[in-house]
Amino acid sequence: MSTTISTNVTTIDYPALAPDSRQARIIAANLEGEPMSEMDLIKVPTPAGGGTTWNIDANGNIESTEEVSGLLVAIGKRGVLWPKDDPSDMRPVIVSNDLLVGYRTSDDVSLGDIDFKALDRYRIGDRRYDWAALSAGPEFGYGAGKGGGKKVKEARILAILRQGETWPVLVTVGPGSLRNWLPFQKRLPAFPWECVVGLKLQKVKSSGGQPYSQIVPRLVGVITEEQGNMAKRVYHDSLTAMFNAPPAGAPQAFNGAGDDE
Repeated sequence: MSTTISTNVTTIDYPALAPDSRQARIIAANLEGEPMSEMDLIKVPTPAGGGTTWNIDANGNIESTEEVSGLLVAIGKRGVLWPKDDPSDMRPVIVSNDLLVGYRTSDDVSLGDIDFKALDRYRIGDRRYDWAALSAGPEFGYGAGKGGGKKVKEARILAILRQGETWPVLVTVGPGSLRNWLPFQKRLPAFPWECVVGLKLQKVKSSGGQPYSQIVPRLVGVITEEQGNMAKRVYHDSLTAMFNAPPAGAPQAFNGAGDDE
């Protein structure tokens, strides 16, 4: 499937993003001054085994669709170092929400296969690690993981606001789909929060011959600049702050200063 972006961009109307939007007032009233967290939003999992249908679970009502389409109101970065390649129910050892700094979130070393002496070489402070260097290093970068990939796992989390809905759903673009997503994102003709995108799935095989579902994005259209300004204020700014917050388990002292497939 192609991920090219047509030069004939369609303008799509999002009435809820008008300057006098009732939806914006509803959001502010329901939040009551509290920030939104990822746990508050619906996560749309990528199907296993090469499935090409999304299943969206909204309060127990399952919607099946071949494409998740909506306004790309925010993009989060996520990096995770698990105790071992098949972590099951384990907690991650390191989590990064910006792919620059990683935070130690677990001290349980009994069941994993992490070389903690090697990990310590990337430590830059109290439970903080240089994620960029760690993910490029020989112990955790390419060649260190299963099948010759990275031992660390990096992803993007997309907040997709579907038409007629108040809050976006979250879709994780995992390592196997980043090769499609990142070039697509760089070629967007407008700010991400002004772009309506569609996410389809195709069945592909890993280097080891295992089938998996790969995300294939397309540009559906854009909204007006006026609506984009509203989308940025109502959704993008607050969701970006949510994505960039230190992960759970990070040292409390750093919260004021500065998990996926």
